[in-house]
Amino acid sequence: MKANDIVLLVLRLLIGGMFITTAIMKLLSIDNFEAYIYSFNIFSFLLSTVVARLIIMAEMLLGICLMSKMLYKYAWWLTMLMLAGFTVFLIYVAIFRNDTNCHCFGDIIEVDPAHSIIKNVVTMVLMLFIRKEEDYQFKGKKWALVAAVAVSFIVPFCVFPMDAVYNKFVSPVDEVNNTTFEKILADSTMADFDIHDGNYVVAVYASGCKYCKMSAKRMSLMMEQKQLDSSRFQILIWGDSLHIQQFREETNCEKYPWYVISPYDAIDVVYGKFPTFILTRDGEVVQGVDYRGLDEKLLMEHLK
Repeated sequence: MKANDIVLLVLRLLIGGMFITTAIMKLLSIDNFEAYIYSFNIFSFLLSTVVARLIIMAEMLLGICLMSKMLYKYAWWLTMLMLAGFTVFLIYVAIFRNDTNCHCFGDIIEVDPAHSIIKNVVTMVLMLFIRKEEDYQFKGKKWALVAAVAVSFIVPFCVFPMDAVYNKFVSPVDEVNNTTFEKILADSTMADFDIHDGNYVVAVYASGCKYCKMSAKRMSLMMEQKQLDSSRFQILIWGDSLHIQQFREETNCEKYPWYVISPYDAIDVVYGKFPTFILTRDGEVVQGVDYRGLDEKLLMEHLK
């Protein structure tokens, strides 16, 4: 094998491997990637979860095809089109939004839109060097392609299922300790925590819980995009003051009513399951759901 062939081989494997790696990184922080897509207010939250997985599936499949040289010409052109499309999108984001992370590498490596544009442009230039590669012919190629498509679909859609699918098999309903909840309502130090008139959603968070942070970001996005009354979403949180302040800053939930409660009450009221969202009507508990169970439909039906 000539030195030039070795360089092209390494280059092709690196680019294909990068696409597979970015797909895996997005999967490992899929909740935040879904929320990022939802934040553009183009799709519903349910559709945002589908779009997130289709992007991951496309990256994974293109990476496999580039590395194995299956349907190479199609994969090369689709990769260039995807990179060009993402670059145009990132230019818009860089100009009109103040995002510190465009989630190209999930939450594992934070990359802002400007650096991601540079990465895409460099990748497109490198792609030009491997444009003349030909399809690799081998026995069982058809079945290998079927397996590649199957893996690219199964991993994002089945191994990391959407909440709407997940909830079909696992109940999102959580138990709420009514006695402890009434005790919190009756506490004289919680006089401002008044949910007796109408419907409310009360979130119970632990300040150090990453799932609480993810769900708080999601809830804030839903409240904003559906233009719901911010006073109808109230937060009970426990933890030290530093972690609580960091939680508020990271989740964009500072405008909602906050109340700090003791860890004992927090654990008792939701039986230690954080986060739990308590849906109330005139001060009475209607339902408790986990962070996967609180979707746009349920929120709108309860608070509209």
